[in-house]
This record gives sequence, structure tokens and C-alpha cells, in this order.
Amino acid sequence: MEPWELEETAARYGDSIYRVALQYTRQPADAEDVLQEVLLERYRTEQAFGTPEHERRWLLRVAVNKSRNLLRAGRRRRTVPLDEAAALSAPPEPSFRALYDAVLALPRNQRLTVDLYYYEGYSTEEIGALLGARPATVRTWLRRARLKLKTLLKEAWSDDEL
Repeated sequence: MEPWELEETAARYGDSIYRVALQYTRQPADAEDVLQEVLLERYRTEQAFGTPEHERRWLLRVAVNKSRNLLRAGRRRRTVPLDEAAALSAPPEPSFRALYDAVLALPRNQRLTVDLYYYEGYSTEEIGALLGARPATVRTWLRRARLKLKTLLKEAWSDDEL
């Protein structure tokens, strides 16, 4: 792979890889590390992909695997400086604050499934292949996430009205 091809890959898929890693690790610094490792893996591989979608799936699968490996390792940083944490935890728009907090409150599999389904546009079968789970399990995660989000958001909006 040529360096310019890697730059194109990073520009095209970098945000998606970062979001998946962030949903999995919950730490921006760890998500950045995963992104770099995934891009390095892509640079090293000689595999040719038939379609851009095939490459995207491969990259996201590598991101999930690298995130899992990072969480298993004991070297993961557990803290972030307070001033940095305040800036990193805010969503882009204040109107989405309740939704953002509710999604972060979900368990990892549900959080990742919501991101891949709604933001990345993957089907439950594709998410199952990416995460190494059966499609029925992914549908269960998605259903439970929706129910929990409904409850959490109803509480958040009730609190705002008081």
C-alpha cells in the first residue's frame, strides 16, 4: 500500500474506526491508539479488497479486535485529567446531551450495537459478523438498548420539566 492510499483510507474511514473504538473503550486516548493501530495494520497488510464496503468492514472488525485486546491488557490508562475530561465528554450540540448521556450509560455491547446500527447503517446480520455474535443476539442487544434508552430519556425529559 502506498502512503497516499493510507491517507485516503484514513480520511474515508477514520471517523468510523474512531467511533467504534470510543464506544468500545470509552476513553478518547485509547480510541486514538486503536485508530492508529488499525491504520498501521491496514498499511502492513497486502490484502486487496474487492469493494470499499469490504475494506470498511475489515477495518471495523480489526478495530473491534484491537479494542478488545486493549481492554484485556493491564496497561490501559484508567484516568484522564479533569480539564481534559470536561472537554471530551461533551457532545457536539447541547440539545443531544440527554441522548449522549443515555447512550453512554448502556452496556458496551448495546452501546456498540446502537452506534453500528443507527450511525454506521449496518444490519443486525452485519453487526453480528463484526462483533462475533449471532444476529438474534444483536437484535436482543438492540431491543434492550432501545428499551433502556426510552426509560433513561423519559426520566431525563421529566427532570428537565420540573
